[in-house]
Amino acid sequence: MEKKLSKPNQTIFEQIKRLDRHNNEYWPARDLSKVLEYSEYRHCKPVIANNS
Repeated sequence: MEKKLSKPNQTIFEQIKRLDRHNNEYWPARDLSKVLEYSEYRHCKPVIANNS
């Protein structure tokens, strides 16, 4: 998957990282599935379910 980085000094993981109201970092599953090159989010869901 080729994705242009909006900030060249940040990895794609840093770009999709989110912070909650307590400044805890998290990565939305749908965003991660794209970065990890799943063709569709539904293919990633079993991986998430098995590791929860």
